[in-house]
Amino acid sequence: MLKKPVFAAIFLTIVILALAACGTKAPNNGSSASPPVQTDAPASVAATEETNPEDRIIKLLANTPNHNDEVAPILAKEVEKLGFKLEFEVPTDSIIANKEVLEGFYDVAIGNHTAALNSFNEANNGNLVPAFLTTFAPNGIYSKKYASFDELPDGATISIPGDQANGGRPLLIMQDAGLIKIKEGVDVTKITPSDIIENNHKFKFKTLDTGVLLRALDDVEAGFLYQSQRVSGGLKLEDALGLETDEVKDFYIIAATRPELVGTPKIEALKQAYYSDAVKEFYKTRYDEGSIYYAW
Repeated sequence: MLKKPVFAAIFLTIVILALAACGTKAPNNGSSASPPVQTDAPASVAATEETNPEDRIIKLLANTPNHNDEVAPILAKEVEKLGFKLEFEVPTDSIIANKEVLEGFYDVAIGNHTAALNSFNEANNGNLVPAFLTTFAPNGIYSKKYASFDELPDGATISIPGDQANGGRPLLIMQDAGLIKIKEGVDVTKITPSDIIENNHKFKFKTLDTGVLLRALDDVEAGFLYQSQRVSGGLKLEDALGLETDEVKDFYIIAATRPELVGTPKIEALKQAYYSDAVKEFYKTRYDEGSIYYAW
């Protein structure tokens, strides 16, 4: 019996009991990516009568970023079609979630990107790996005072995330726009304002907790917002002064698991569920066009 972890947040726990095993057609998801991350279409993984009952249970931590908490009930219905059942909870702390998977209390955590997972492994002597990619929601720099980067005054203050794995993302956006230059060779998860070697407009950067980035937009000239914060704030994608591109694969949200679970029926069933039309339809209704990239 797996130990049930305790989180500082309220959890939503939904257990969908498995029905009799039945086949399903795997979606057409394109070609496979280099290991360990897999984005190819999973093979049919319907459970059979010989499948160990414990192996039919998928224990998932669906972190709140990018609405994974809302996707989880859809995943439960999809894996049920394959003869599996999904037990999931919704933490708000991805570090705690990763530790629970690492220690074997859960099978998968969805909510990290690869760069953040690498940072976690380094800091916690972990060996979690990406089982498969999910989606990428391009974040951006927004302003309530200015309509473009060209309008930003010299010395403008830009708010950025304070966590190491994401703090460099707005700086990369500004570098792509030709506003600053970052020294070469710095890992994307470790870029900080101190790595800026050219800043002709003398921009200032204010590091903040992720949870206050949207609220702080009133107090700065411009600031970085995650996609979910942008939606909550009533801003449109076209309101961004600058956006990330999907070329940065390290920032795709991943399903993180232990190495021994990669490729197992339960993980392949979860992958097939995530790569389903039902999940894609959810994102299409939740986000405006062009604001989500899919790994399949």
